[in-house]
Formats: sequence, C-alpha cells, structure tokens
Amino acid sequence: MKDLLFRFCTFFCTLLLLSCTPRHPAPDIPGRPGPAYVQWLEEQACLRKTSDLTAVVSGSMLSWKHPARQFPLSENAGAWFRASPALSAWSGKIPLTAAMTRKRMADRLASLGVSGVVLTGLADTGDEWAGLSPASGLGEDSTSLSLGRLAGKEDEYAAWTASLNGAGLLAGGELLPSFTGMGPDFFLSVRAVRDYPGLYAMTEISPDLWSLLPSLKEKETGLLSTRTQKELETRGELPSAFEQDFFMPDLLPGGWAVTGPVPGVDGVTRRWAYRWHGSFNRPVLHWDDPSGAARRVMEASLILQAGLRHQALAGIRAGAWLGLDTAFTDADGSIEQTMEPGFSALRDLSRNAHRYGSAVFVQDIVPMERLPLLMKCGADFFFDSVLSPALETSLITEDASPVRDSLRRAMTLGIDQRRLWRLSPDGLPRPDFIPLLSLVPDLWKTMLVRRDAPAEGPRLNAVSIAAMACGLAPGSLPDAEMTSAMREAHELSLAARIFLPGLFMFSGTDLDGTLPEGKNWPSTPPLWQLDSLPASPQGLPSGFRAYSRLSETDMDSRMKAMLAARNASRISCGSLVEVPSCDSKAVFITVCSLPQGGFLAFFGNASQKEATFSPRFSAWNDASERIDLLSGHRISEANMTLFPRGWRAVLLQ
Repeated sequence: MKDLLFRFCTFFCTLLLLSCTPRHPAPDIPGRPGPAYVQWLEEQACLRKTSDLTAVVSGSMLSWKHPARQFPLSENAGAWFRASPALSAWSGKIPLTAAMTRKRMADRLASLGVSGVVLTGLADTGDEWAGLSPASGLGEDSTSLSLGRLAGKEDEYAAWTASLNGAGLLAGGELLPSFTGMGPDFFLSVRAVRDYPGLYAMTEISPDLWSLLPSLKEKETGLLSTRTQKELETRGELPSAFEQDFFMPDLLPGGWAVTGPVPGVDGVTRRWAYRWHGSFNRPVLHWDDPSGAARRVMEASLILQAGLRHQALAGIRAGAWLGLDTAFTDADGSIEQTMEPGFSALRDLSRNAHRYGSAVFVQDIVPMERLPLLMKCGADFFFDSVLSPALETSLITEDASPVRDSLRRAMTLGIDQRRLWRLSPDGLPRPDFIPLLSLVPDLWKTMLVRRDAPAEGPRLNAVSIAAMACGLAPGSLPDAEMTSAMREAHELSLAARIFLPGLFMFSGTDLDGTLPEGKNWPSTPPLWQLDSLPASPQGLPSGFRAYSRLSETDMDSRMKAMLAARNASRISCGSLVEVPSCDSKAVFITVCSLPQGGFLAFFGNASQKEATFSPRFSAWNDASERIDLLSGHRISEANMTLFPRGWRAVLLQ
C-alpha cells in the first residue's frame, strides 16, 4: 500500500513539475490537487521541518553557549578535504558516508594532516525530482534538509562523524542554498499552500496579463525578456530593477521566469513570476518576506548542520540575495551597491553559527573588488577570488604576471588573506574560469563546458589544468614523462595555495590525479576514485587515474609533507606583506609575516623551463637564517634555481 501511494504521489509530482518548470509546455491539470498529494509533499518539504528543528534551540541556553562574535577556527584555519556524492566514483551499493567509513578514509586523511572533511551535495536535488542525472547540477541544487539517497541515513552519517572524531578530525558541510532546486517547497508554493508562497521571491501575475507571458510551447522557455519585464513593471506586476540587475556580485546570471498555469489548493489557477539565479530551474528564497519563511528554513538548516550534525565548518551560498533589492540611484546617477539583503542574511546566519560553535565559509565566487565590503558581514571565510583564476592563467601562459598583479591588487584593496578559503579546482562548474576559455584549446572546451549552460563555466579540476599547461591533447592518456610533468604543475598549484594565509581545501582528484576520459562524455567532470569503477552510481564516467602510472602511486606523501610544513609554520594565521618583483618573468614570490615572528617566502616557477634568479627584497636581505621549510636545509647561495614548474617555501628568521 505504501509503495502504491508513493508511485501515485510521484506521478502527480512529475505532472506538477512539468506545469511549473519553464522548459516544457504547461500541461492541463484539471481540478484541485488531492489532499493526500499535498500532505505527502509537505512531509518532504523544508518549511514543514523547521518547527521541529528550531524547537531544539528555542527555550534553551544554546543561543548563548558561545559568543556570537567568536571566531571558532581563529587559531588555525587548517586544511580541509572536500568530497561530494556527485563527484565520487564508488559502488553505490551503500551510501557515500558508509563507504567512506568502511574504507577508513578518516584515518587516511588524518595521516595527511588535514583538520577536517567537508561533505557537500548530500541532500535531495532538483535534478532528482525532475528525473535528471546529477550530471546536470552535480548535487548543488539542493531541495531538502534531509540526507539524500546517495548520502545515507542519519545513523550512517553519525557513524561517519564518529570515525572523524576517532581520527581527531572535524566535520563540515553546507546549508541549503539561497537558490534551491525545484522540489517540494517550490511545488507547494505555486499551489498557494498556506505560507509557502512567501518562501520564494515570486509574485502572482494577473490573468488579464497572461497574454504578455511566454506560452511555454515546445522549445520555448519561461524566461522573461527585458521588454516583457518592463511592461509588467509598468503594470505594477513586477518590482522595478534590482541592484543585481546592474551588477552580478557572484558572476552568475539571474532574472525573472514564469510558470505555466498551476491549479492551487483553493481551486484558483495561477501563473507565477519567480526570481531565478544561475539557472531558471533554481528559484530564489525570499529572505525579506514578512512571513519569515526563508529565514526559518535557513535557521533550521543551520541548527541541523552545526548543532545536530556537529559540523564545525558550514558553507553558505548567498549569492542570489546579494543585491536582491530595488536599486537606489545616487545623485550622480550611479547605482548604490549595498548587497542587501545578502549582507544582512550572512551577518545573521554567521552570528548564529558562531553561537552553535561553527565557522562559516561563503561558497559564492565574488570578484575580489567586492570582498572588502562583504567581509564586514561577519562570515569567517570567503572564496579566494584573488588567486583564482590568476594562478591557473599563469600556469597555462607560463607568465607569473597575473598572480603578481592579482595579489598586489588584493593588498591595495586591504583584503585579509587569512579570511580566504583557497580551493583546488575539483570539477564543479566555475564561472570565474570563463576568462580562461580563450586560452583553452577547442577540444578541451568541448570536454569541459556544457553547451546548454555555458554561463555556469567550465568543469575543471586542478589535474586538467596541469594537463593543459603541459600540452596534453584532450582525450589522450599521458605517458610516464607527461604524467610527471603534469604532477609537477599540479603540485605547484597546490603549494601556491598551501603556503599562503587562510583555509586550504582540496579533493580526492588531487590525490589520484584524475583526468576526464573518453570523447563520448563531453562536459562531465573527472571524479574522485573512491573505488576503481568505470562509472559513478549516477552513471557518470569515472575518468583516468593518471598518477597510477608513476612509481609513487599517489600524492599522499607529497601532500603530507606540504601540510606538515604548513602546520608547523602556522602560515594560515600569517599576513601577506609583500609580492616582490623578480628577474624571471615566470617566477612569482610571496612574503608573509608569521605569528611567532619571522617570514615565509614562497617562490613558484610557472614555466616549463628552469628559472635562475636573485631574490631581492628586504625580508630576504635582512634574514640571518634562510631555511627550506620542507627539507630543513639552510640556504646560503645568492642565486636560486627552480626546476620547471618547481617551487620552494623558505623560512626567514
């Protein structure tokens, strides 16, 4: 009976999805939705779960357990490992959390010297509700507070957390994003169920204006044109332009789209205009709605992650809220950029995260010119848009100027490097990498960029970038010599991030050197090989483990040495003080002051040729001792030579 009810509800859910997703024509769904169907949807919905989760804190002392302004990871940001079901290849017979526990991944990662593990993409997604492969959204379009099928049940997650605790590691995760996938909450919103319409940034369009809207016939989307938006603004059906209509803070597109006619629980058929971000099937939560629905959902998500799942590091994607407010024009005609309500949302969520003992990292990729303002919101870490994509550009062009210029610009802007989280590219779409495409061979573009969603950016991992920099033909397998060259370039990109202040994050593809494999799988990311399988549980190709060709079968030993040196120097708490010039065009140098005194100088050679130069900067000249951080050897020579794609980290005392 339960199985029959599930099939019945799933069938109606699919019909509803077709009626409110602008990719398809809207089918005629007569009559009101049945109460059993609405009840089943509510059981899956985030808003329904909020009262149970907020009750954990309400009326207790948990709100005052920690100071709201305390920085939980202030002593050592450390290094974190990041994994996701959609970016991992394993049998799928057991959930990812159970598979990682069974393979004793916590012990392996602890031996490398990481501080913790961040698991992302664990919830049900809009793609799954639409019957699509996670190849589309890669698990980033979450629709639920509960763990998804591939992530496991709460007891399996608890067992994974226990294995982390046993290894001395912290757990990390992510909150529901500000722009969710299309799932139960959105379906209930367009059905006008109680206060669900207040959950999303949407507005009902009067029936007498439906003739202005897209008909949603075959091949016609529900995206509203600028002309239609202006007409609806004039008629008072849409607000005037938002701040983010003039500047996109997180590099992703956004706008208005409309649903097809949807019968409500009250028998009234409506068409809704809703705000989307990144993709038209990612509706935006309405933080400012007076019902407080979105705030309740986000607070519940925070309590679940930081409190019940004991995550010391929580990721937030608030990009859809940055500038989601009616634009205000100054006297000189310029648009004031307040980044509200995103700024206030990040401030409130960060304060409460600190109360529950968790630090917050903002996942949105925001240009570094906007970081100084955004850093005032109280969140702990922000995506490193200083090194990315400057470092990748330098590797491909063999010119260190982009890295030097970007770091110097960040110093001029007053960006605190300690509050950046530096991610080694792991295969998720990266809109900040779009400028790189002019440097990428056409065949690589075909493999790494989705034709139906170019705005989300290429799906690059650090190994693919190293392969491009070394001239590997796309789709071909590297020989031993090419693999060694790729590994050197890859290690340089890791070391450049490791030996700067802030939080460092890497993924499984950094350990096994995974490359995309096969021309029949365009624009799919290479996956971390948790198991040696030809495909992931979702059917995505697993890729090629390049480092298996080397005598050293993985990057564990090198990563362990780099992280040990990083932890010993306490560079994560240091301060970038200088980016010196260099005789060699391909060499970049960074100088950071350390908390215990002295300096750490990092030298990186972006070229495939050996580079010899004379360091000339005050910290180097004034040092009484110069010690190679990895080997412990003293450096006395006046000149320094770096091998092709080589690097050195030097302690200056």
